[in-house]
Amino acid sequence: MNLLKYNIILLLFFGLSACVKDTIVDKTPIQVKSNQIQLLFKAIVNNKDFVAKTKWYTNPSNEVFTVTKFNYYISNIQLTDINGKVFKEPESYHLIKHTDNVNDLFIKDVPLGDYNKIEFLIGVDSARNVSGAQTGALDPANVMFWEWNSGYIFFKLEGTYASATTNEMEYAMHVGGFSGKFSCLQNATFTMNSVVSVKADKISKIYMNVYLDEIFKTPNKLNFDQYYLHIGDSMFNLISKNYKNMFVFDKIEN
Repeated sequence: MNLLKYNIILLLFFGLSACVKDTIVDKTPIQVKSNQIQLLFKAIVNNKDFVAKTKWYTNPSNEVFTVTKFNYYISNIQLTDINGKVFKEPESYHLIKHTDNVNDLFIKDVPLGDYNKIEFLIGVDSARNVSGAQTGALDPANVMFWEWNSGYIFFKLEGTYASATTNEMEYAMHVGGFSGKFSCLQNATFTMNSVVSVKADKISKIYMNVYLDEIFKTPNKLNFDQYYLHIGDSMFNLISKNYKNMFVFDKIEN
């Protein structure tokens, strides 16, 4: 091959190569949603949407109060489908913190199907209470663990209150205890008026209203003055029976 022909071939080769764009392969993993249910909690006080920190509310005893902290544990979630089959969420521990805008949780890897019943524990079961401080929702960094008592705080309500006999002062209502006649573990069960349909790669939603007022109403009429006058295991137990009634099923969104 003479030099002229050789140079022509080289020019043709590089010219064609310049016309071919590089192929970029995106190696980012495809994020596929597992079959999930989102459980959303909407806080309500005096039949109005909850406003943290600045809003003053009145309870049935005519005490006025604000809320700077409103936390509780939701655990041991179970779902029952229309055929009666039960799904139990593994490692089921969630912390709701309304004043920090942590108002929902996700139940992952739910078997496909139609579910019409949900059940959960308000608090942390005895097995985890005696295992010491742990991670995730049970991490002591969440400040929901009594170091002195080696147990979890199931429910925390903090703020400022005043009554006819008490000048404005800060309050801290911390409730826990998992054993004996004054156990504060409460189980809440709801048969829903429609089904939540779990489908592949889809998130269905269950909405719950949380009526903070019930802390003072049902089944025990309580107030802040009583709380501080009788603070202890029996009072914690009375409050736990009331916070069980805070939760009311609202609706489903499939």
